[in-house]
Amino acid sequence: MGEGGLHVLICLRRRALHIVLAALLLTGCSDAGNAPEEFRIGLLAPITQPARFTGHLLAQARVDEVNAKGGIEVGGRKVRVRLIVADSGGRVEQTMSAVTRLVQQERVCAIIGPYYSREAIPVAAALGAFRVPMVTPSATNPEVTRNRPFAFRVCQVDSEQGRTLARYAYEIMGLRRTAVLADESDTYCAGLGGYFREAFAAYPGAAVLFQGYASGTTNFGAQLKRILAFGAQALYLPNFTPDLTQQLQQARAAGFTGVFLGGDSWATDPAAYSLPEAQGAVFSSDFNPAAADPMKLKAAMLLAQKSGTEMSKNTALTLDALDLLLTAATRVSSTDPVSLRTGLATLSGFMGLTGPISFSGGGDPERAACIVGLSGGQETLLVRLEPKPKQQAKP
Repeated sequence: MGEGGLHVLICLRRRALHIVLAALLLTGCSDAGNAPEEFRIGLLAPITQPARFTGHLLAQARVDEVNAKGGIEVGGRKVRVRLIVADSGGRVEQTMSAVTRLVQQERVCAIIGPYYSREAIPVAAALGAFRVPMVTPSATNPEVTRNRPFAFRVCQVDSEQGRTLARYAYEIMGLRRTAVLADESDTYCAGLGGYFREAFAAYPGAAVLFQGYASGTTNFGAQLKRILAFGAQALYLPNFTPDLTQQLQQARAAGFTGVFLGGDSWATDPAAYSLPEAQGAVFSSDFNPAAADPMKLKAAMLLAQKSGTEMSKNTALTLDALDLLLTAATRVSSTDPVSLRTGLATLSGFMGLTGPISFSGGGDPERAACIVGLSGGQETLLVRLEPKPKQQAKP
């Protein structure tokens, strides 16, 4: 998930690289040709943020389960796993400080996180200089992995997410006129809204109106007036609460009678699920229990109960990020960061809690998306869709 403007990210990335370059004399985790004593994995999570970010607790429960069996097999011997959690605080500067500590002092072999795109973009730049791989559970902006060979994600990238929901809206829902209301100050919101607009407008006979707003806006009357005049059948809201809650309520109050559409931000904080205005809404997500393998879901639910967490989208993605790293280390018989990067880039057919995941040399996964509907305050899986190839849409 992203927050903050892209112009800020450019400056932060430069500062991040300066921090990293000053520390490059120190090496990260490496088995130096021998089997290591432990596989050290860092996890960057906004643990002082709202309680919905509890994936690190589930990840620790998974590590404890692995270590109870002697660890994972690396190069013919069992290696214990150590998870080192650092609080990102939801702030870029705190995140970058944590990255430096994890690599320099804790000598981690890989990092899970960050969760927000605004943090993941500079972290990806920093870890690329360190040559330490990262796997973000939920940072969806394309810039996280673009030209970043050590950056990976388990979530669907925004460009594919927008394309998939646009396909569902046009081909299955039969919509022809849609509108987008997105926070232009936020990397995630503006990016996802733009990708949906581009994909939907490419279909024959389709029209879409994009309306942006600045962070901190509380009255969306001007944008909603233009959306109503446009005759939108659906309103796409790729935003976070409390903006999302206000937009749903204000749109209905203004007379909008169409369907609401959303991105995976809806699943990160389901505060809007119980709103009367939200019923009948459709949004995309990387995880829905109904789409998960029953055996994997049962095992994950037991871990969640043991760790005192709920099985949300972000916790499920965190578990998959951890299991991806464990699988890569086993397959390449090494916990060396560069070897792990190679193992991740060539990992195919991984069966995760959120579904099958494969990589084809880059950091963006080949994976399906869940299309979810809201009814009675609950999620209902409508369909699981593979992204539609770009060339099939109208040029």
